[in-house]
Amino acid sequence: MKLVSSMENFNPAQFFLHLSAVLVLVGLHLVPVSTANQQVTPSIKTDAVSLLNFKKMIDKDPNGVLSGWKLGTSPCSWYGVTCSMNRATQLDLTSCSLVGTISFEPLAFLDMLSVLNLPSNKFSVNATSLLQLPYALKQLDLSFNALFGVLPEGVSSKCPNLVSVNLAFNNLTGPPPKDLLLHSDKLQTLDISYNNLTGSISGLIIEKYSCPSLLQLDLSGNRITGSIPMSLANCTSLKTMSLSTNNVTGEIPRSFGQLRSLQRLDLSHNQITGWMPPELGNACGSLAELKLSFNNITGPIPASFSSCSLLEALDLSNNNLTGPLPDSIFQNLTSLQSLVLRNNIITGSLPGSISACRSLQVIDLSSNKISGVIPPDICPGASSLEELRMPDNLIVGEIPAQLSQCSQLKTIDFSLNYLNGSIPAELGKLENLQQLIAWYNGLEGKIPPDLGKCKSLKDIILNNNHLSGEIPVELFSCSNLEWISLTSNKLSGEVPREFGLLTRLAVLQLGNNSLSGKIPGELGNCSSLVWLDLNSNKLTGEIPPRLGRQTGAKALSGILSGNTLVFVRNVGNSCKGVGGLLEFAGIRPERLQQDPTLRTCDFARLYSGPVLSLFTKYQTLEYLDLSYNQLRGKIPEEMGDMIALQVLELSHNQLSGEIPASLGQLKDLGVFDASHNRLQGHIPDSLENLSFLVQIDLSNNELTGEIPSRGQLSTLPATQYANNPGLCGVPLPDCQSSNNQPDTTPSDQDEGKRSRRPSVASWANSIVVGVLISLASVCVLVVWAIAMRTRRKEAKEVKMLNRLQASHAAWKIDKEKEPLSINVATFQRQLRKLKFSQLIEATNGFSADSLIGCGGFGEVFKATLKDGSSVAIKKLIRLSCQGDREFMAEMETLGKIKHRNLVPLLGYCKIGEERLLVYEFMEYGSLEEMLHGRTKTRDRRMLTWEERKKIARGAAKGLCFLHHNCIPHIIHRDMKSSNVLLDSELEARVSDFGMARLISALDTHLSVSTLAGTPGYVPPEYYQSFRCTAKGDVYSFGVVLLELVTGKRPTDKDDFGDTNLVGWAKMKVREGKQMEVIDQELLSVSKGTDEAEAEEVKEMVRYLEVTLQCVDDFPSKRPNMLQVVAMLRQLISGSACGSSNSA
Repeated sequence: MKLVSSMENFNPAQFFLHLSAVLVLVGLHLVPVSTANQQVTPSIKTDAVSLLNFKKMIDKDPNGVLSGWKLGTSPCSWYGVTCSMNRATQLDLTSCSLVGTISFEPLAFLDMLSVLNLPSNKFSVNATSLLQLPYALKQLDLSFNALFGVLPEGVSSKCPNLVSVNLAFNNLTGPPPKDLLLHSDKLQTLDISYNNLTGSISGLIIEKYSCPSLLQLDLSGNRITGSIPMSLANCTSLKTMSLSTNNVTGEIPRSFGQLRSLQRLDLSHNQITGWMPPELGNACGSLAELKLSFNNITGPIPASFSSCSLLEALDLSNNNLTGPLPDSIFQNLTSLQSLVLRNNIITGSLPGSISACRSLQVIDLSSNKISGVIPPDICPGASSLEELRMPDNLIVGEIPAQLSQCSQLKTIDFSLNYLNGSIPAELGKLENLQQLIAWYNGLEGKIPPDLGKCKSLKDIILNNNHLSGEIPVELFSCSNLEWISLTSNKLSGEVPREFGLLTRLAVLQLGNNSLSGKIPGELGNCSSLVWLDLNSNKLTGEIPPRLGRQTGAKALSGILSGNTLVFVRNVGNSCKGVGGLLEFAGIRPERLQQDPTLRTCDFARLYSGPVLSLFTKYQTLEYLDLSYNQLRGKIPEEMGDMIALQVLELSHNQLSGEIPASLGQLKDLGVFDASHNRLQGHIPDSLENLSFLVQIDLSNNELTGEIPSRGQLSTLPATQYANNPGLCGVPLPDCQSSNNQPDTTPSDQDEGKRSRRPSVASWANSIVVGVLISLASVCVLVVWAIAMRTRRKEAKEVKMLNRLQASHAAWKIDKEKEPLSINVATFQRQLRKLKFSQLIEATNGFSADSLIGCGGFGEVFKATLKDGSSVAIKKLIRLSCQGDREFMAEMETLGKIKHRNLVPLLGYCKIGEERLLVYEFMEYGSLEEMLHGRTKTRDRRMLTWEERKKIARGAAKGLCFLHHNCIPHIIHRDMKSSNVLLDSELEARVSDFGMARLISALDTHLSVSTLAGTPGYVPPEYYQSFRCTAKGDVYSFGVVLLELVTGKRPTDKDDFGDTNLVGWAKMKVREGKQMEVIDQELLSVSKGTDEAEAEEVKEMVRYLEVTLQCVDDFPSKRPNMLQVVAMLRQLISGSACGSSNSA
């Protein structure tokens, strides 16, 4: 019955197809490929065999799209296969997440295949395999894969029917093949963008009729050099050409004027020089988009561009264009939608003919030298205008009221100009207006209440003008307001309570005005408020406790997105307040230094970025400045609930009462200034918990009692506690005992009770005299010997000091009477008797020959002691505010920290104004020297992968110990490869831990940016906050890991351009180019078998994954160091960071 049933279901056609395929497979395995081609007639059966052979090379098919590719079924029914006339003609496996190392050899038998689309997979393909593509192929798309190697010559001749080729976003290297556009009669589209092509483009062979059909050429996003060949104009049908983001040099070829069909030309982000060729205007008959930004183009804009009647987008920004804007240009550009000319040297006035550009949506003339007035008739001609940006120019006059006719206007930016007059009330007619920015001008008069009609308004940034009057309450009907900056004007009246209605308000800056009255408690209703600056006004009353009860938004929901923020922090006392935020889009950074009105304040530009407060968990106040007012009463206890607060500035008020103990809950607080008030009582012990404090000032109050000895309070300079008569303890004088005993003097009775000794016999006197003479003679001899020894010693000291003073570094030790005899305080017995004079001898007078390093905290010298041992001596930078107690207290703390992956502090010495630290000498120097080839100790050699892993684990364990096992925990603040030293066994030792905290404790004149790390290693959040964190150290350690994996420096303009190592690595990983990130020296060293080498490469990729976790932009997503050590241990077995105190 079973046999009968089987026979009933028997399908002869299917059976013979199956049998034929099997026979073909056997035949193909028994004979060479060339023979098979001769003996097997191409058919749907051979197509099936070829496709199945291609399938064999695919390692992973997570979506199972190829599960139906089986013998016994027609290939025409397989996923991705399209047939015509019973032959496979198309293979489309777009975005199937397929993984494998493939070649195109099996597909060579598909002689009817015309379309091959494999984009957005994870195929690893050697570029030489392109020569195996089938002859009939017309369309090829391999974009977003891992195509690697050098593009071979001859592809166009092997596949002469190609019409479209897309190899974008791969790992292609080497120069473009010379015959890239030769024998390409039918080729219409060629896209090789965003690979790693190098070499010169000048060598391309492009004959007169070699590319007659080419419509689109895209070589952008590579590293191509050389000048653009004039022969590119032979591709006369070109409509789109992009060579952007390369290293192309030379001038724009004049022959481009022959490209009469050209619609889009993008040569931006190169190194093109020279003038814009006037001939380019001849190609303007069809040109719609011209982008030449970020080059070095000079000269004026050619008047011939007036013929570009179809031009829609013109971007010539970030060049060195000069001269005025030709009036004739704009008369014919009726299709122009975007005009971007920022960051040039364009002079003259904005021509009135710009009103003829009726389609204009964007005008960006930021950072030029444009003068004159704003054309009043710019609208209604440009009624579609949405953005009008003209900051950082020389514009004078008033803001024209006629701007109200630009009904679509969303952004007005006239910052850093010389505008005067009042803000026209007519601007209230702009219902779509979102940003009104005009800071640093001479605007005067009142803020027009009509602005309250702009319901879409988000930003009002009018600081540093001469605006007067009260803040109009009509503004508060603009419920979308996010940023209000009216600092440094002449505003009066009270702070309106209606601010509490603005739930999206994030930044409110009203400092340096004449506002009076009380601070409205309704500000606590602004749930998105993270920045409140009311400094330097005439505010009275108490600080409202409701500010501390601000609930905070769950998320900022895009608030301030699109803004370019710069935080200018005041340094010293030249300006009041901590600083302020500026909208800095399109403005050259150096303008801050050039403007005379800005130079009155000493400042440090600490943060520049697109979004504020990315890192606050609760979205509550981070910055509160109420200084220089007339506030009274107590500091509210509720301020301890402002858990995100980083800056609390309350100085120069009349506050009284005690400092609330609840402030100890502000774990993120970095700056606390309550100086010049009437605060009383003790400094609460809870402030010892503020481990992120970098600046505190409680001077000029009425505080009493002892300064808390734990935490950072006792390590700060005495000036921060000055003029508090009842305050004592480190760093102030010690607290005196209150139980002093009265002085006692001997009484007369005591004198009377002294017994008198009987006189001695006269003969005894003679003996005594003789003895005294003998003793005197001996003393004279001893004194003479001592004098001679002292004289020799002094001569030697003078010689040593002269040699020291003659060294390359200046020494300030003149005030010391006996500098060379000063002992070095040590933490190890073998160094107990070490003196400063021995350090001079051991370093040959601290000569340049003994200098082995120079960092942010001082110079490092190698000292060879008399017993032959070597130590490293760090001479700290000289500080402007000396604090001996703070220095010694910090040294005693650091000297007790011992771990096998930390560089131990052996001793320290203070002499005059100099401070010296003695460390164990590390044989192999720093990791930076070993990686980047500057080591003096040994000839540079390449670190093997095993050595790099060992260094990574050791450095991780050292940093982990500082974070999790030291009490109190230590944040390094400057983790970098030069602070990872290597001993004689290449064991990593973390150095300079505690240095940033020591320097900040001793010198308050250094800015936070000085103490928060080294460029390239600084985490993004440090640029906007005042605090250093353990997660910041993790980021910096991640950069060190990235150096180990890539072999590259953190910052290198040649490699990364305007970004850095982290940004470059992330970009490459996003593009699927992990192998390009890994150090090529490591990849070139074979470990033995192919399997072992492949396993080692996989291990490198896994290390890269750990690294990218460490350098995540968001601190909350980074692992802590315990987790980092665990992850490294999982990759290669090793011990985690322990709490061992053994050195």
